[in-house]
Amino acid sequence: MNVIEKRDFIHRYLHQVKEPVIDEIYNKMRALLNESLIEESEDDIKKGNVITHDALKKEVLNWRHTK
Repeated sequence: MNVIEKRDFIHRYLHQVKEPVIDEIYNKMRALLNESLIEESEDDIKKGNVITHDALKKEVLNWRHTK
């Protein structure tokens, strides 16, 4: 079964899964996604794709004025 078929299978039958299993799946997915974000962040640091705290603060302040 390829990835698309697995996703379709999961989507098709997910409504039949009881809460304890849903909680387990949810926690595993969150952990995997968090790990992926950490790896991506570490890769950005290695590549020098970083921003200073002051630059980030200025950028965030600019977002507030766009409302």
